[in-house]
Amino acid sequence: MTAAPAEADATASPSTPVRPAPLGLVIGLVVVLVLLAAAALVGAVKLRAASQRDDARAAALGAARQEALNLTSIDGRDIDGDLKRVLAGATGGFATDFQQRATQLRTVLTENQVVADGHVLEAALVRGDLDTATALVVVDSTVKNKAAPAGRANTYRMQLDLERHGSRWLTSNLQFVG
Repeated sequence: MTAAPAEADATASPSTPVRPAPLGLVIGLVVVLVLLAAAALVGAVKLRAASQRDDARAAALGAARQEALNLTSIDGRDIDGDLKRVLAGATGGFATDFQQRATQLRTVLTENQVVADGHVLEAALVRGDLDTATALVVVDSTVKNKAAPAGRANTYRMQLDLERHGSRWLTSNLQFVG
């Protein structure tokens, strides 16, 4: 009886040979794999583009908030520094217009001893892409001067058009709205 297992192994049929898959099936699987890889690549590219667009929009909104704050936070005792900050965030027509008015602004603000302290209440992008954006910003500013030494609260609503210059977003146009 000890020989029975050996006999069973000797009499067992050899395994069935493995047949290669049909060529059409192999080509089909390769095509499916290539399509899946391409879809993953396209998805990754779209995800990266969306991330870049979101980053650009966030940076543009931050620049709009800062420029609105720079415009509404002015101290007649340090007017040159304040004017430089506004101009540092400006480009194009807005920069040209502001530069042309800087001398007159300096005179009015220093003679009237103006001190304005702005606070951004709300800010949002109306539209934005990788290179341009439009933002709406609402700012409260308390303005003190010779005529109102205790201060007077003002609310400003601004629309700022921004352009990307390298890594910086600059205001190219500003309008007071509403």
